[in-house]
Amino acid sequence: MAKTELIDSHVSVKQCTRAVHALHAYASKKQKEQEETELLPSSEQYVWLQITVKRMHPEHKIKPFKIPLKHPLIDPRVTPVCLITKDPQREYKDLLESHKIKFISRVVGITKLKGKFKSYEARRMLLKENGMFLADERVIPLLPGLLGKKWFDAKKQPIPVCLTRKDLKGELERAIESSYMHQNRGTCTSVKIGLLSHTPEKILDNMKISFPAIVNNIKGNWDNIQSLHIKTNSSISLPIWTCELGDATGGRWDGMVQSKDASEESKLDEDSDSNDTDMESEQHSITPKEVKQKRSTEGAEKKKAKIAKGGPVKSAKSALIGKKPGRP
Repeated sequence: MAKTELIDSHVSVKQCTRAVHALHAYASKKQKEQEETELLPSSEQYVWLQITVKRMHPEHKIKPFKIPLKHPLIDPRVTPVCLITKDPQREYKDLLESHKIKFISRVVGITKLKGKFKSYEARRMLLKENGMFLADERVIPLLPGLLGKKWFDAKKQPIPVCLTRKDLKGELERAIESSYMHQNRGTCTSVKIGLLSHTPEKILDNMKISFPAIVNNIKGNWDNIQSLHIKTNSSISLPIWTCELGDATGGRWDGMVQSKDASEESKLDEDSDSNDTDMESEQHSITPKEVKQKRSTEGAEKKKAKIAKGGPVKSAKSALIGKKPGRP
């Protein structure tokens, strides 16, 4: 019997091939139907890989993880690429010219982002005119507040690059040729792995290269992955891999369900704790009548002690009431 070919020792290549061909045929048919009824051409459809994990990530990271691809999603000759830099902006334009980098369409500094592109309409046009945004990694923490949520809704978050490297051209080329995984605090993350204009074979090539890098950037690796699906921007998702649903090693409930012996021990501990608590409460429970009697008994004992020392002692208030006015 022939051995099943696997991607990263887990995902069946045969299942991926079937899912990619079915999704590509369905999405292409829908796109043709849409183009016949609409006057304006529709935007490019991406093929997404959906990763569902068992345990959520506790922290949210601004910088995404770089995922290598064999066939890039962006072609700088067709799609404009914008670079956001520190100030002064002219210094980095000269830096690109000195390295003979011509695939960056526009350079925008932080000052210009705060001034010229401060208005909502100007930022919207900047987002629409460029297909990809790169940014100096030193200014990445400032950008969410300057750009706004539209960048994140459009999935065009600026990609951090190091502009101080000697091989600046190679750094920018690798950034454009890669895809990116943005880690969130939920249980589902999506990564672009292809275009609808790609052939199914090219999408499969990207899947084979991207899977190991994606899994290595997930806490717990394969032990924490519940399922993998692929989809386009508007289609349903098709499954390509899912973990076992039991509580065995690597299963859906591995490490999340207590064993029978452990659950019985915890139940016995809870019962003993509850019994001890009930006994303590019974011992320490005092009725209001008993409290009143205790206070009256303590008051009587104090009075007897004062009389034994030197007779009854009048209070300061009673002494003042007994005096006549004008007399000491």
